Amino acid sequence: MAVADDVRRTHREVLDHYLRVFRTDTEELVGYLADISVYGLMLQSQEPLTLADGDERVTLRLELDRPILDAREIVVDARPVWSRKEGSSVFHHTGLEFADLPEDDRQRVETLMEDYRLSIAEG
Repeated sequence: MAVADDVRRTHREVLDHYLRVFRTDTEELVGYLADISVYGLMLQSQEPLTLADGDERVTLRLELDRPILDAREIVVDARPVWSRKEGSSVFHHTGLEFADLPEDDRQRVETLMEDYRLSIAEG
């Protein structure tokens, strides 16, 4: 089994907030955080995420609506691993794998996963 297969099977949290995600090179809003794990994230956007010719990774800034461990943002280097637009959906979804996540940002992601977890009411 490939490492990418292991990563896709790890626990991810669907969030109850749509946190804004920006490219650091252009400061362009590229979409919203749909789900996240300590290994990567899924971006929801109106346009597909594009990379400059020759680039394999992109640096993204996740804007937090409140500080987590004294930071208002999380900056990640990530590699797109898949992208698709489902049927008649207006949104593109892109799966990105973190290239390297420093320990302090890993702790922020874990806190984000816990604090912003989508709760499903049991009926």
